[in-house]
Amino acid sequence: MPKLLPFPVLFTGLVVGLLLLITSQFVTSMKHLDKVINKSSHSSDKVRVALLLEGPTYDQGWNSSALESMTELQKRFNFSLEIANNIKPEQIRKVAEKYAANEYDLILGHGLIFSDPFTDVALRYPKSHFVSFNGEAPHPNQTTIRYDMKPAGKLVGILAAKMTKSDKVGYIMVDKPTELTQVEGFIEGVKKASPNTTIVIGKVPDFNDSTGAIRTTRNMISQGVDVIYTTGDSFNLEVITEAQRAGVFTIGYIADQSYIAPEYVLASMMQDVRQCYRIIMEQFIQGDLPNGKVMYGLAEGVNHLSQFGHMVPENVRKDLERELQNLIPSRGSYGG
Repeated sequence: MPKLLPFPVLFTGLVVGLLLLITSQFVTSMKHLDKVINKSSHSSDKVRVALLLEGPTYDQGWNSSALESMTELQKRFNFSLEIANNIKPEQIRKVAEKYAANEYDLILGHGLIFSDPFTDVALRYPKSHFVSFNGEAPHPNQTTIRYDMKPAGKLVGILAAKMTKSDKVGYIMVDKPTELTQVEGFIEGVKKASPNTTIVIGKVPDFNDSTGAIRTTRNMISQGVDVIYTTGDSFNLEVITEAQRAGVFTIGYIADQSYIAPEYVLASMMQDVRQCYRIIMEQFIQGDLPNGKVMYGLAEGVNHLSQFGHMVPENVRKDLERELQNLIPSRGSYGG
């Protein structure tokens, strides 16, 4: 029969074994902790994107279209997405810094208001790429998207000129420098299609000035204008409704607005936010997103006419299709 070891020997062996086990677990834990501390704060195989919005996500317009677009693209490209909405101008820099400090790969500011704060932040966070709209982008990790609106305006001008019976067409614009190129295109289009047609330009100081837009609409109608292109997303509903009451045709903007007055909306010049973000995400994931100012327009499918109303004759539709082919520049599919 084997001789039993004394209790102190057994106890000592047990303690040594426990110490070895604890030490092993401690070393393993420290190695894991070291990995957590020293590795990037996110998985290298999944792009992290932050979308910054100045308004609510339920506005059924500019902001909600961005959210819907990015949510759809997230399923396709499998990136992580963080949304920050209702950001006040004075908060933008702090919010952008928060995401950049957490090493987000792509920080999207959905509008002009994000451009200057992004410029202030970008140099300090070279691992993040900052994208905004219609502003400036002086740094190598910064891009600003601009809509190439002059060709779009020209196409709409041709449509307006071909559909007027009074030889008087109107353009309601927001009085901002960024809106002027589309006005120039509209004038060119009208004069190309009908040199003798009179163009009445109405200016509204703000995108939300519905009262001023209605007043401008009535003034145009009183002058005999029978086709109006209205380019204020927020006040287009009021303008189109007012024109409908007077039996005047309109051309919508940004979204297909034929639902407002199906018998009086000839078409709408659409700004396809989904297409815009699809291009941005494809280029970024492929490592091809250019820095600086990038122009998207008819050639990229970001701007395009909606379906025509039934009142637009077939010959006018064909003329516009031919003109569209002439307006699309011979450049790469994503421009730049």
